[in-house]
Amino acid sequence: MCCCCPTVISAIFCLWVQSGFSKGTVAGALLFFPPDPPLYKFERFDKDVLDPRLQPPRFHNGGTVEAVKIPTVAQSTSHCAAIVYKVPPTNLETTSQGKKTMTIIYSHGNATDIGAMYPLQAILSNSLECNVVSYDYSGYGESGGTAMESNTYTDIAGVYEWTLDNVCFGDQSRIILYGQSVGSGPCCRLSQKIEGLGGMILHSPFMSGMRVLTPSRALACLDVYPNIDRVRKTKCPVMVIHGRLDEEVDITHGTSMHQAVPHHFKRDPWWVPDRGHNDITEGPGKLMEYVGRLRSFMESLD
Repeated sequence: MCCCCPTVISAIFCLWVQSGFSKGTVAGALLFFPPDPPLYKFERFDKDVLDPRLQPPRFHNGGTVEAVKIPTVAQSTSHCAAIVYKVPPTNLETTSQGKKTMTIIYSHGNATDIGAMYPLQAILSNSLECNVVSYDYSGYGESGGTAMESNTYTDIAGVYEWTLDNVCFGDQSRIILYGQSVGSGPCCRLSQKIEGLGGMILHSPFMSGMRVLTPSRALACLDVYPNIDRVRKTKCPVMVIHGRLDEEVDITHGTSMHQAVPHHFKRDPWWVPDRGHNDITEGPGKLMEYVGRLRSFMESLD
C-alpha cells in the first residue's frame, strides 16, 4: 500500500476520531515504541548515588559513567533518566589538544532507550574527547511520565538546563544537540529557542511526523514535530546525516532539512551511500568514518 494513498489518510483520521480528537494520542500511537522491558536499570548505592546496570561491561578511558534523574519541570516530581559519560577530570574544561571540551546531549530514536545506546555513547565520549548526556524521554526506561510529543519538549529543556549548570560551566556554546530520527523533533524546537548553542547534529531526521506517512497535507492539523519549519529558525551550526537506502524516512527528508538550514549555519552533510535508517554506524569501517565526520563537524565550530 502506498503511503500517500487515501487509505492511510482514512486510517489516521479514524484513529483521531476514536481517540476523542486527541492529537497527542494519535502521535503517541504512531511515534513512540519504548522497549518493554527496558534495556537497562538504575540501582541505588545510597540516597544520593545511582548507578546504571549496563551490558557489555563499561568502557574504561579514565572518565566516569554515572546515572542521574533530571527534573523536567520546576516544582514537579517528573524526571528524565539519563546516563552521563564524562571525560577524565583533567579534560573537563579543555581536551588534550587544548580545545574547549564539548558536551553532546543525545536524543535517541523512538524504539530504543539509553541502555541500548550505551556502547555508542561510550565510543563517542572516548573518541571525541567530549561528554555525552544520553537521556530517555518520558515513558521510556527509568523516566517517569508518558511518551508524548509535548513531554519530549519539556524533557529536553530540563536536560539542557541540568547539563548547562552541572557539566558545561554555564556555557551553552559547549553544548551540541544530537537528534536521531524522532529525536530530531525536540532538538529542532530547542535549537530555535536558544542563542549561542555550539551546534546540532540531525541523524536520519524527518521534515515532520505526518510527512513520513504521507505527503498529503489533508491532515496537517494532526502533524507533529514540524522540523522543516523550525530548522529554518535554528540559531546554531547544523550537520545532517542520512542513509541513502533509508526505507523508513526517505533521504529526501534529510536533504530538505539540510537545504532549510540558514546558509551561515550549514555544515557539510553526510549522505551515507550504503546505509538505511538504523545501521549508519554498523561495522568497524563505517563507525570510524562516522566518528571522523563528527570530529570534522566539531572542529568546524571553533
